[in-house]
Amino acid sequence: MLDLSAFDAEEAIQQLAQGVAHDGGVTDPARLLADIQARELVLPTYVGAGVALPHARTDAVSSRVLAVGRSRQGVPFGPKCELAHLIILVGCPRAEIGQYLDFCKHLMLRMHQSELRAKLMAVTEVEAFLKLLELDGE
Repeated sequence: MLDLSAFDAEEAIQQLAQGVAHDGGVTDPARLLADIQARELVLPTYVGAGVALPHARTDAVSSRVLAVGRSRQGVPFGPKCELAHLIILVGCPRAEIGQYLDFCKHLMLRMHQSELRAKLMAVTEVEAFLKLLELDGE
């Protein structure tokens, strides 16, 4: 969703979760949303530099799912309501511990590159966006 319309973190997470609800890897869309929202309440996922990474290991998916949202106006995340312009929602199977941590680490490292973030904010095609993230082969 390169034109995310959410006004707060909860709405952004809902929109992105709805975006993957029909993905073959999602076995329980409502639980996926609930698990990601619950994790967000415990530990907000704003990672700095205008990026949020709402994610969870969950029984609601059979394989990793990913939804990307971009908001030009920004969506307030975390206790300080810092504006996230790039929001990446990830759901991983509960048993996928090592791969899950590696994937999230990869995302965070990529998203802390200012040149990459600028390109992600400018690109207009989803495929080009994912190629910039180098997630098409993940």
